[in-house]
Amino acid sequence: MSGIALSVAGTSFQATLRNPLVSPYILGLSQGAAFGAALAIIILPYHPYILPVAAFIFGTLAVLLTSSVARIHGEFSTITIILGGIIIGAVFTALLSIIKLVADPYRIASVVFWTLGGLHRASWQSIFIAAPGLIIGLPILFVIRWRLNLLSMGDEEAKLLGVNVRRDRIIIVIVSTLICASVIAVSGIIGWIGLIVPHMVRSIIGPDNKYLIPASAAFGASLMLITDTLCRTLFTFEIPISIITTLIAAPYFIYLLKKIGGGWQ
Repeated sequence: MSGIALSVAGTSFQATLRNPLVSPYILGLSQGAAFGAALAIIILPYHPYILPVAAFIFGTLAVLLTSSVARIHGEFSTITIILGGIIIGAVFTALLSIIKLVADPYRIASVVFWTLGGLHRASWQSIFIAAPGLIIGLPILFVIRWRLNLLSMGDEEAKLLGVNVRRDRIIIVIVSTLICASVIAVSGIIGWIGLIVPHMVRSIIGPDNKYLIPASAAFGASLMLITDTLCRTLFTFEIPISIITTLIAAPYFIYLLKKIGGGWQ
């Protein structure tokens, strides 16, 4: 479920924002959602569904802030989105650090969990917590995935083809945030999956989002399972999953940059 959500959200963000470098982590969504979950752990009484709600609220806030910072004269650019995401992500990371400093020592371990990310706490309860957001969000993205092809052409071209760009972009961003926040609430921050999986799949089947979205879901789920297996078997103890995802994704991304020369097709 985590692999599906992060991969599909990353593919949707890249298409609707026309930027090959955006992902839930780059946009600050992951950091905002983790801060929301940590804040709920510290100040609210425990309830399994409080975490995803708090993660969704602050994840959405992070994406909205990134979009606000990145919008110059009403338009986005590759550089402004990346810089905006870095700024907002850094702010929420700093706020998360403050929580870790002032939190009850008995709750710090739970807060640190969100920053490392991992599936070692996976349970049926985790599935029940994350499933509602995915059940609502994923079908919406699958139904409107063909519109991502139009949005990726640019605002003017999409408008000429009859697309309500503002409405569709808002829907896609909110739904993508919902599915990401749902899994971050139970798995913590898992980097790179939402960034690298769309590129891997795009290099195999092409850029048509009609096929790219379901293929990214399948590939992201498979990659997450492989990565989690490595985390549990490489050593006598389980290591955070983000370590392995980074070690797998970073070399491939370097290869991709060298191959395409910084372009995106």
